Amino acid sequence: MKYKFNSNIDRMLNLLTLQILTMRIFIAFLIFLLSFSCNKERECEIIRNKEEVNGIYYFYFRPNYLPNSQASNLGRAGLGTQYVSGKVSKEVYDQYAIGDEYCF
Repeated sequence: MKYKFNSNIDRMLNLLTLQILTMRIFIAFLIFLLSFSCNKERECEIIRNKEEVNGIYYFYFRPNYLPNSQASNLGRAGLGTQYVSGKVSKEVYDQYAIGDEYCF
């Protein structure tokens, strides 16, 4: 009876050890993935123009090379589809001038 009791304990310890090892591998893999997703390079562009349309603020960057059929769906006033644009907050809009480099 004593031997069977010890084998059950050994089995439970082996299972627990396996679970801990599996959890450590999972956590290490998760940390590995997160470290790559956080190392995103920032993209910087020169502001070619700025525009406010109905309380929404836009920066315009480089020329837009989309075909007219795709570009016409953007539907904004002003430069509209001629340049790649980005919507920004009023605070950011006020911090930058035309010709400044904007990184995002």
